[in-house]
Amino acid sequence: MNKLFFLDNHILISGLFIFIIFSITFVIKNTKLLTKILFFSLIFNFTSYYFDLIINSSFDFKTHLPIHLCYITELGILISFILKNKTFYPVLALNSLGGGISGLTNSNLVVSSHWIEFFHLYLSHTNLIFFFIIFYKEKFIINKKMFSVSIVINGLIFFFAFVFNKIFGSNYWFTANKPEGKNLTLLFSDWPDYLIGLIIIGLFSYFATYMILKKNKSI
Repeated sequence: MNKLFFLDNHILISGLFIFIIFSITFVIKNTKLLTKILFFSLIFNFTSYYFDLIINSSFDFKTHLPIHLCYITELGILISFILKNKTFYPVLALNSLGGGISGLTNSNLVVSSHWIEFFHLYLSHTNLIFFFIIFYKEKFIINKKMFSVSIVINGLIFFFAFVFNKIFGSNYWFTANKPEGKNLTLLFSDWPDYLIGLIIIGLFSYFATYMILKKNKSI
């Protein structure tokens, strides 16, 4: 299938992934079982992604490390599941909803992107939405302290990405250049305007997610 089909129909394909997740969470009420399904999806996503890149000699540390906020959040969810530790659930949940929606409505992929990158983008951001639904169903509540700590943690990750990009010439968190593909940065002028715009949108999304989880009555 032509990659242009995916690039031109990004929202439609994203909608199919979301439909699958909502169908699963509608049919299955047991959050422990949902967590196991998500855990399998995370394992499959990471292993297939890096296995494909490595065997095809396509891996590039300047592009494929899980440093972008959505991918490091997905990795954090996987590590939390493996360690059975919920310490970082608040920041992961706050990142997940906005990050998932952002990735499924925007794309930084182009025709030259690898097929596995297309699949990884869709599944990764769907996994984030999946985690948020589970988090919400389990009646987790986020308070102001958790919200503040989460912003600090993301600020530190942003700083790390900025320094990493300066040293290695990469573009994680898009601190150096606009991302390729069809995305919100097309609405902004070049650096630093687009970056400031993304930060403002991200903070708004973060606050909106916090308000949803502030008084979680579950569904």
